[in-house]
Amino acid sequence: MPVSVVFPKFNLERTSGEIASWSVSDGDYVSEGDELFVVEDDKAAVEVESTATGFISGLAEVETEIDVGTVVAQIYDTKEEIPTASELSVASQTNQSDQGKAAASVQPDAVQRVSGTVNPTPLARSIARKKGLSLDGLVGSGPRGRIQKRDVLARLEQVNESDLAPSSGTRQASRSPGTATILNSIWFQKGEGLPVVLVHGFAGDSTSWSRMLYGARYTWPAIAVDLPCHGLSPLQVPSSLDSCAADIEETLINQGVTEAVIAAHSLGGAVAARLATRGIVRVHALCLYAPAGLSPEINPGFLSGMRRARSKESILPWLQTLVHEPELITEAFWERVLAARDTDQKLEGLDQFASQFFPDETQRFNILGDLADLKIPVRIIFGRQDRILDANCTRDLPGNVALHLWDQCGHMPHFEHQKLAFQVLEEVRRSCR
Repeated sequence: MPVSVVFPKFNLERTSGEIASWSVSDGDYVSEGDELFVVEDDKAAVEVESTATGFISGLAEVETEIDVGTVVAQIYDTKEEIPTASELSVASQTNQSDQGKAAASVQPDAVQRVSGTVNPTPLARSIARKKGLSLDGLVGSGPRGRIQKRDVLARLEQVNESDLAPSSGTRQASRSPGTATILNSIWFQKGEGLPVVLVHGFAGDSTSWSRMLYGARYTWPAIAVDLPCHGLSPLQVPSSLDSCAADIEETLINQGVTEAVIAAHSLGGAVAARLATRGIVRVHALCLYAPAGLSPEINPGFLSGMRRARSKESILPWLQTLVHEPELITEAFWERVLAARDTDQKLEGLDQFASQFFPDETQRFNILGDLADLKIPVRIIFGRQDRILDANCTRDLPGNVALHLWDQCGHMPHFEHQKLAFQVLEEVRRSCR
């Protein structure tokens, strides 16, 4: 099975980008760690390295807008495995035929998702949303009329600032029960089969799954969702786990995901357990890494420190409490976390979110009852050296839950032991066949 090379999330604010140049050619032999291509934006050039060893083929075009998570090449164990041009042509025609049938039978207007317009790229949608620009009636210059960044910029030049609506990113402190918000989501990989939905923990975002997924061999779809007040999701504070679960359900259904396996970390694990009991999205199995909600206790210093931190000096010590080996918190890691809190609004949203779910440094929710009610495979992975949630909180787990306790592991098993964490997730997903 080939290893997919996917377009990375290299910037917190970007959901798409362009390959500036390839450092290899089609058919080249590459080793793990070799530079494959360069992504450039206004701030920096990022060199993307290989996560596998083998022969690379199917290189995507340079200077073409690509969504984060799109497969841009494949790495094969042997040169003989690389498909020929005729095989690719047949596969492409078959895939297009299958997609056409699926679109006709399941979602005939799948591309009509934004105010009756052809589906814009994530970057085009983001620019339009920030500027308050309506995309009604705009025909894009991309394939099948898809709206590109250049189309949005051209429209902006034609309208007056007074004609623009207020940005939808305006902060709301709370919202009425029973409502749901579409959250930010990214596809790490699209494909056929039962998808895996990934939900991060408090003070994280969707990029926290990159380390585990980018070096793994898999063909199934994988989509990550940013919790409210996190990443690029709206700054709206949910009132409860159910409210948070409803937001994720709304987001998944909007993406065409109605059933899935869920992999989740920390607070995301508690939300995932609640979502599984609701039945709106059919959850086949849960793989939870250090889930919250098993007891009231939580490290109070971590919560208060993460809510206040604005610099490397103030955030680095708290980030290091997440892991057993402090050197895992690299410069790129803490820079990414700081970038996610670069405005007063974002910090205020995170602070209010923490106050809602962790009043007085206490977990106000408990998911033991949710877990006991589930009739699906559930795996929980905890690190014995977890300094955020004590591993002893697993002592009251119901008998239908399988527990893994890992040594030399802190609060982020999927980050610290990514290969083993992926292996457990793969086993959980296979159990759903």
